Amino acid sequence: MSAEPQSNIASFKAMFAGLADFAALVDPNGAVLHVNAAGLRLVDRASDELQGHRIDQLSPHAAQLIGEWIPTAIAQGQWEGEGELRRNDGSSVPVQLTIVPIRDDGRVSAAAIVARDLSEGLRLEEELQRRFLQQEAITAATSTPIIQVWDDIVTMPVVGLVDSVRAADMKNTLLEAVSRTGARFAIVDLTGVDTVDTATADHLLRVMRAVRLLGARCVITGIQPAVAQIIVGLGLELQGVVTLRSLREGLRFCLRRLGFRVTREEQVLDLAAIAAS
Repeated sequence: MSAEPQSNIASFKAMFAGLADFAALVDPNGAVLHVNAAGLRLVDRASDELQGHRIDQLSPHAAQLIGEWIPTAIAQGQWEGEGELRRNDGSSVPVQLTIVPIRDDGRVSAAAIVARDLSEGLRLEEELQRRFLQQEAITAATSTPIIQVWDDIVTMPVVGLVDSVRAADMKNTLLEAVSRTGARFAIVDLTGVDTVDTATADHLLRVMRAVRLLGARCVITGIQPAVAQIIVGLGLELQGVVTLRSLREGLRFCLRRLGFRVTREEQVLDLAAIAAS
């Protein structure tokens, strides 16, 4: 190798010495000429382990590096992309790669490879994705679907924490459903609600009064003891609101008010007839 490329390589070595990212010099055939201190720490190796070894000791992408990426960098002046480095224990580190050719009078003497560790960024991205999915699950768990359980009867099962914002959304959702379906009864089932604050309790009662203004009757089912104590403690009036122990009792009440007769029939199965068929 001539004096000039040696000088160029020495200049790159000096430049890489203070770099916080992995930086290496390899010849066009993939032999490792130099790895900076930050790079050695990243791949957990000593300098004498790599001197004179091929790039496949450092990367599972050796074939692409030699056959594609370095030639592209030589042809275009630079190559950038994502890849992996191999640690001493065999594990991989995701990195952002930049490859630049080092020339001597038009002849490529080496390639400079700089790799930025993407592990932390990917970890943060995974954490954000996990939190996003968790938030979606919470939102799904605390949503307030409206179910038309029978002609003229809609029900809104409420699950999870109910704050003032959600109570306002519940009111809008329920009023829209009552108006759209022409329901005569709206059952608000609070079985899945363990507690509410004072403002929310007042909101719930406003929901029920608003339903009455649309010509429907509101039935509350499944009030938990803690919620009942808050309502009593506030001295909130429940006039005109039917409260029942369970959703089943609420549905039975509404059906009877609509003129249906709710009875239980015992059905006897003829196992011999079923077997014969």
